[in-house]
Parts: sequence; structure tokens; C-alpha cells
Amino acid sequence: MLELFRAHPAFLRFWLAQAVSQIGDRVHSLALIWLVYHWSGSASAVGVILIATSLPGILVAPLAGMVCDRYPRRLVMICADLVRALVVGALAWLAHGGALALPELIAATVVISIASAFFNPAALAMVPGLVAPAALLRANAASQLLVGASAVAGPLFGSALIALIGVALAFAINAVSFLLSALFIVSVREPARRVAPRRGFWSELRAGREALRRAPLIGALMGPVAVVNFFFAAVPVVTPVLAEGVHDAGAAGLGMLMACFGAGMLGGSLALSTRHRPGERGVVLAGFLVMAGCLVVVALSPWLALAGAGLVGVGLGLSAINITLITLFQRLLEDASRGKIMALVTALALSLQPLAYGVMGVVTDLIRPGGALLVSAAVMLLITLWVARLQALKEV
Repeated sequence: MLELFRAHPAFLRFWLAQAVSQIGDRVHSLALIWLVYHWSGSASAVGVILIATSLPGILVAPLAGMVCDRYPRRLVMICADLVRALVVGALAWLAHGGALALPELIAATVVISIASAFFNPAALAMVPGLVAPAALLRANAASQLLVGASAVAGPLFGSALIALIGVALAFAINAVSFLLSALFIVSVREPARRVAPRRGFWSELRAGREALRRAPLIGALMGPVAVVNFFFAAVPVVTPVLAEGVHDAGAAGLGMLMACFGAGMLGGSLALSTRHRPGERGVVLAGFLVMAGCLVVVALSPWLALAGAGLVGVGLGLSAINITLITLFQRLLEDASRGKIMALVTALALSLQPLAYGVMGVVTDLIRPGGALLVSAAVMLLITLWVARLQALKEV
């Protein structure tokens, strides 16, 4: 990591921007889920708020990708951070005054989702320009390392804040983190690049489709990844139910379970951070198998600690898959269209997720968390068998 940062100081500043915003994001996510479940006591209500966190971003993803390729990606990220800071700050103010209700929470979540839809593809498209090609996998692992570390620290810190002070401070910390992220990004000098030509909306979509056609492996993986994301949606929906409804552990239990998942993400990032280019196929298949097996452990566990251990494994498998596929896609895409394609790929991969949150919320209420997780594990095993047969993945 230190070697990577010394060789690429611009990436270090970019990485620090991600670090401060990731911690705030995790505190905010825990506060959001806990608040909705505390109000309603229903997994379906948690599913509704999770739909608001994902669906708007998916819908605007094609437009966001075009903006990322037409304008400086650094500017896109700064604007997205400032919008998110303003909206989350308003949530903190409303919560502090006791005026926060579900409609305001959903509206703010929609705006944050849209702003994130511009920030995320810009960040993914910018990384290859900040590091040498040989360091790309390690750079993505370093970014995912933040996801894991923040997923450990954020829920633990957030659950303490909620228990001691309340959700208002949790929202306020997230607002400050977005401001700090914007300040770090201001200091990053974006490398010169060829800007995509200005075309109409439908022309841009056709250009994106053609770029995907030139990288058939990306298109072949989109269907399986979308299906896996659908059933993986059971995890965030059932986690508050496991903590409160099954194990009677309250906000502390929710924070512990989310932190265990983050610990697995952290472990997967550390495992890949020293590699230059692992065998993509083996890592992806192993990740799917580990996730499926550990979902079974979580589903059948009679103890909170064992469920947490299972979530560590789920996070480990997911992290390995994410880092490997992101790096593979970045290598296969041209820089001039990378923002639009990464946005399109993200939208396609997550296209079923909003529906999944709603469906999994209802399923969890009907057959309890264990049943929902066992169904998810079975589907992931079937998808693993399908991906293992992809000839294009064997050839990379």
C-alpha cells in the first residue's frame, strides 16, 4: 500500500477522499436502516427504504455515464459530494428538531442515490488514469479495502452514536465526511484524456451498446451478476431482523453483524492488495461458492456470534468478486467511453435490486430470515455452475 501511494501521490489523495466519505456512508446507512426498522418493526419497510437508495441511481445511470465522459470527472465527483453533504445535513437538522418523518427520509434518500449515480462511475473511470497499468489491481484492492474497513468501523461507531446520542449526529457526521471528500478531490489533478464527442442521448446509448459488443465477456457476465444481486439483497433486508427480531440484540447487535460483513470485505481486499493479476475465473468462482456456503451458516445459526462469522465469509467472497470484475472491466474498456460503460454496467448489474429489496422484505416477513437466506444460497450455487461454463472467462 505504501509503495503504491509513494509511486502515485494523486491516487493517495483520491484514496483519502474515499476514506472519509466511506466512514460517513456506513454510519448513515446503519442510522437509516435502524431508524426505519425502529419505526415500523417490518422488513418490508426496510425493503422500501433500500429501494429508494438504489432505484433512482439505476434510472439515471445512462445519463450519469455520459456526463462522466463529457466533463472532467473530478468536477463531477466534487459536485456530487456537495449535493450529498447538503441533503444529509438537512436530515441531521430535521432529526435534531424531531421533525424527521418517513416521507422526508425517502425524498432525501432518492436525491442521495441520484448524486451517487454520478459520483461512482466517475470514480471507477478515473482510477486507471491515476496509476500505472501494472498497479491497477492493487489500486482497486486499496479502494475496496476502504469499503471493508469502513464497513467494520462505521457500524460499530454508528451503533454507539445511535445508542448514546441518536441518529441526528450520525447524519451530521456523514454530511461533514462528504465535505471533506470534496476537499480532497479538489487537490487531485486529473490526467489529460480524450473527451468523448458530444452526441444525442440515444446515440450515446447506441455507442455504449457497441462498446459492450466489443467486450462480449462483460455482456455475458451481466445476467448472472444481476441475478446474484437480486438474491444477495436478502442480506441487508434480513440483518436488522436477525439482530432485533431473532437474537434480541438491538442496535448493538445490528452494528456487530454489519461490522462482521465489513470485516470480510476488508479481508478480501487485503488478500488481493498484494497481487498484480490473479486468475480471474478462479477468484470469481471461489467467491460465489464462499458466499453461498456462508449464507447457509447465517440462515441456520442459533447464535448471533455464528451468524456474524457467516457474514464475515459473505463479505470475503463479495469483496474478491468485486475487485476482480472491476479490474477486468477497466482493462477491457477504452478510456474515452469508460465512464458511460461503467455506469451502464453498474445499472445493468443492479437492475433487479430495487425489486429484490421489496420482494425479499415480503419473503422475510413470510418465511423468516433463515428461509430467505437459504433460497439465496441455492440460487448462488446455480449461478456459480453457469459462470463456470463461460468460455470467454476461461480465456482471459
